[in-house]
Amino acid sequence: MAKTETQVAIRVTHKFKERLEAQAQKERRSVASMVRIVMEDYLAEKETEGK
Repeated sequence: MAKTETQVAIRVTHKFKERLEAQAQKERRSVASMVRIVMEDYLAEKETEGK
């Protein structure tokens, strides 16, 4: 079966990671899930602006 997902690595400061983890915990999400949602929203907004 072919993979449908891939990984993207980014570097952030320790403080930024702590903030991500704290917000993810508040939303009962994984950090990866939260980042994916935020990026999807951002891209959707930018794609709409370009039309």
